[in-house]
Amino acid sequence: MIFAIDDPARRHRTALIDGASGANWTYEQLRDAVDRSREALAAPQKSLVFHFCRNTLPGVAWYLGAVEAGHAVALLAEDLEESLRASLLGAFRPDFVVLPGNPGGCYDPACAEGLWRRRESDLPPIHPQLTLMLSTSGSTGSPRLVRLTRRNVEANADSIAQALELTCEDRPIAHLPIHYSYGLSVVNSHLATGAATILTTGSLVAPGFWKTVSEQRVSSFSGVPYTYQILRRLNLDRLPAQSIVAMTQAGGKLDDDAAAFFHSQMAARNGTFWVMYGQTEATARISVLPARKLPEKLGTAGTAIPGGSLRILTADGFTGKPGSAGELVYSGPNVMMGYALDRADLSKGDELRGVLHTGDRASLDADGYVRIVGRAKRDAKVFGLRINLDDVEGLMKVHGPAAVVGGKDKLIVYCEFGSEAELRELHAGLSAKLRLHASALDFRRIAKLPVSASGKIDYAQLDAQ
Repeated sequence: MIFAIDDPARRHRTALIDGASGANWTYEQLRDAVDRSREALAAPQKSLVFHFCRNTLPGVAWYLGAVEAGHAVALLAEDLEESLRASLLGAFRPDFVVLPGNPGGCYDPACAEGLWRRRESDLPPIHPQLTLMLSTSGSTGSPRLVRLTRRNVEANADSIAQALELTCEDRPIAHLPIHYSYGLSVVNSHLATGAATILTTGSLVAPGFWKTVSEQRVSSFSGVPYTYQILRRLNLDRLPAQSIVAMTQAGGKLDDDAAAFFHSQMAARNGTFWVMYGQTEATARISVLPARKLPEKLGTAGTAIPGGSLRILTADGFTGKPGSAGELVYSGPNVMMGYALDRADLSKGDELRGVLHTGDRASLDADGYVRIVGRAKRDAKVFGLRINLDDVEGLMKVHGPAAVVGGKDKLIVYCEFGSEAELRELHAGLSAKLRLHASALDFRRIAKLPVSASGKIDYAQLDAQ
């Protein structure tokens, strides 16, 4: 079975724990649940399973059961807006649909999930290696899905486990949704290690979240930059979270001040803080900055994960010159087959051959540590000057949660903090730093930045304001 969950040596070890109820499955019970899911999904040919999932015991069992059945499974948000759900169903015409909440088709009442079978004829065949599909950039309404093989998934889980030095004694809390590649990688890598993962659908600001952390003796926590901005406000040392001794961060660049702050917090506990970089197109992770290297290599995203390699592509070709900026190109066994926009695309083979042009601007230092400059598509032109929005956002995030989008010949800076006077002061300081006329900057106070289910800033919503 995938991640060796049928290993006899693990059978009595705890695999998954429901954070809300405290219910748990051993690896043997997980294997049995996966077998039941696999049997419920039995079909004479390779099929497409749409799993509108959540972080629950059956949610994980359905995902693994679809993999073990030899099907292709797309993990999607359980609360996806109805019109977006209908659009995806129409484009991909899945053979099976798994819905949470037991709407009437559940094969096993204990699982509290519903299974629906769609019978259609004359559908294009599915490539034999296609195993998993995830939405790009955490945008679950996007019709563009990443096509991944079982080898992609297993290789990335193993590489993450090696890079983060995971052990079977770890107790991570999986609060990032499993339809998001980062959230799924937390579950996958710890299953591969034989650890016990605590599943939750709660948010950091919900009272029950930290109660679960305390009761379940959670040892590791994962988050995106916005997560850590909120956590810094909550003050980790005042929360019932003394058991947390390891933290990982991905999903965008965390500002250096915050990275150093959480490194210090973990170091005070003899713990670790790991900065990572990745893309859904690479299953999840691409590089990891070892915790022991963070003070020395602060501002970088580490080196390539085991089995992978990084190069910089400039206008003149690939360069080995340290510090030269260009597009980051990653090679490794976790690189996707390609994208899918509809059912017909599921028959396509491996279009990338293990090489991913990330679309990120970056540089490598003499030791191979990568520094991400920003997304090329996050560039804006203001009065003829090209400005990277991620760079500007980084300058603002040191003051609190902030997001920057491009307007017509101006940058719009949304801040969750600051009085009018404080924002005027930041406005003047940023204008001077960027050497832009004050009219090119528009500071706006916002009660709460819109975020996706994965915790990333939802720039589309900000653009619409």
